[in-house]
Amino acid sequence: MEANENGLQDLQQNEETPKKGFFQKNFPWFVWCVRHMFDWWMRLLILVFLLITLTLIIKFIDPEFEYVFLMGLALFFVSVGNGIFCIVDLCKRRIVGGIIGLVVTSYLALSGLGLAFFTFCMLAMAAEDHFADDLKLPEGIELTEPLEPGEYSVEHPSKKVSEDSFQYQVITVANSEKGLDKKAVCRVPALEKLSSMPDGRERLIRYLNDSPEWDVYEDRCGLYAARCFETDGKNVYGSMHYYYRNDYADWTWQYRLGIGLDGRSWYLSEKVNKTRFSVSEIGLHQAFSIYSNGKFVLDIFEANKTTNRPMTAKTLELLEKEFSVLLSEDTEQWAKTIASDENIRKNSQPDIILYNGSQGGIYHADIWCNPGEPGLLYLKAFEITQGTPLSEDRIPNAKAGYSGDPNEMFLREMGFTIYEGNWGQYYGARFEVWFKPDSDQPDRKLFEKNFKIEGWQR
Repeated sequence: MEANENGLQDLQQNEETPKKGFFQKNFPWFVWCVRHMFDWWMRLLILVFLLITLTLIIKFIDPEFEYVFLMGLALFFVSVGNGIFCIVDLCKRRIVGGIIGLVVTSYLALSGLGLAFFTFCMLAMAAEDHFADDLKLPEGIELTEPLEPGEYSVEHPSKKVSEDSFQYQVITVANSEKGLDKKAVCRVPALEKLSSMPDGRERLIRYLNDSPEWDVYEDRCGLYAARCFETDGKNVYGSMHYYYRNDYADWTWQYRLGIGLDGRSWYLSEKVNKTRFSVSEIGLHQAFSIYSNGKFVLDIFEANKTTNRPMTAKTLELLEKEFSVLLSEDTEQWAKTIASDENIRKNSQPDIILYNGSQGGIYHADIWCNPGEPGLLYLKAFEITQGTPLSEDRIPNAKAGYSGDPNEMFLREMGFTIYEGNWGQYYGARFEVWFKPDSDQPDRKLFEKNFKIEGWQR
């Protein structure tokens, strides 16, 4: 009897403490995760892990848009599934877990949906536009083929930047500890005096237009002048919109200088008479200094490893020296301050030379002309066989160089993209060079030239 009772007790003890299985014995962490998989905090942890993984993949692997689109959809649907579990938690009176889960899940679901929508738009933009599917090169019309990028380098050889140049002096102080106080304003007294002179604006524009170190053009803020740097790959790298930096991939400073000649900043969203400080993704301290100088607005942007704005301080010093000369009535003195411009041809004829860019449809143009008066140059482009305008309102402009000698040609450069068509689909295009006089006279076409081009495939 006693033996039977002992056996019964052993059986009951074995039932209460079952033997550990293979997974529980060898992979207890796996069993623990499975047991808690549907807990609200574990579900959120999995979603956050998915979001971090997706972010790292996009940042470091740079997958194709199709894969990013699918990953965004996956994150969205997984988040929606978790949202259903959160509603169940609320129904079972698990209030804290349900509310926290719904809040975080909503954010993750919107992130996934937003990512999927963005990549879908990019995929839609990348689709071929079929513009040139049925186009053929016109017969009986001479078409000039754009030159290769290497030929542009031959025509525009980079030179060693002299140590007394504006560019060299500004670059040299990058990341220096000496600079400006955070509350210091950006004023150039000579620029303010020019602004108050009856002919000061005309003086400044003529000087900037004659100097090869400035580009004057019309933009969203009106007439604007941007400072140009030599970009030979050794001293500085250039990018779009006159931004310059010291390296292509991993830069330690960045710089931009411009003057709004119509009293408006190029940075439309920035407040005037204020410097906005921020930190870039790579840890550089950025400073947007936008200050009115009379009727002009001075834009100075720099990013480097210091918060003291050393490049801005040097810029103000050099601009004061540069523009002080314009206050004199001695126009010959002005000429001495302008760097020698080799972009002038004697006894020449108007011409436009097109160079291929880094991808099909991206072009750089050299325009040689002399309208004989101050004004603005701009391009118009048309497909030849049907006369369809190409990339309207996307081709830039430039202030024209001019003189009284009709055989003296001045160079103006423009970079632009033709969006109609796709890579490898060549068609004929007519490029027209137009001139808008400052005298408010009607615009006039100076000359035209036909080219064999292709469109940029987005």
